[in-house]
Amino acid sequence: MRAPPLQYHQGVDRLLLLVFGPLVVAAALLVIATGIRGALARFRSRPTPDQIKATYEAYLRRLLNPQPDAVERELGKLLPERLRKLYEDRSAIQSAGFQLEKPGKKRWRPERLPVYCFEPLDVEALNELPYEEELGPGFCFGTTGRGSWYWIAASDQRAKDSPVIFLDYDGGGSHGKTVADSLDEFLNWPRLPMMS
Repeated sequence: MRAPPLQYHQGVDRLLLLVFGPLVVAAALLVIATGIRGALARFRSRPTPDQIKATYEAYLRRLLNPQPDAVERELGKLLPERLRKLYEDRSAIQSAGFQLEKPGKKRWRPERLPVYCFEPLDVEALNELPYEEELGPGFCFGTTGRGSWYWIAASDQRAKDSPVIFLDYDGGGSHGKTVADSLDEFLNWPRLPMMS
């Protein structure tokens, strides 16, 4: 005698559950385990307070011991005198976390340029920071902290000062824009605390 058709279908349904059920559970466990492992790896890879302190001290050492002659040799050009003077002023170069309010046009919302920190004036920074082929030799002296920098040109003859160009790698549409006619003008704009 043959089994009624209804019993056959119930057997196949149970077979599918027995075969594929454990596979679905195993896949779910794999996804959960991978997520937990990734979270643990991110947690463990965070720098310790000692590592943060050591990194800051190394940055400060480089910042307070500028090497303009070495940078100029590497560039094959001369940096503006005003940039060199900025790095001689130990208190000015350590300024960080402020916004410059650009004077001029009276708009409902003034133009503010964030300055997260100044970059060390050394060959290491020169080689780590962006280089713009179309702008030629120069130096990124400050950063917004969000993937954008303030750049100043180097030249064959030492200039007193030079325009400040904004290198916007954050996608804001201001890449290559002159933000100040000179570094002196840029540094003398009103300073405000950084807004988050």
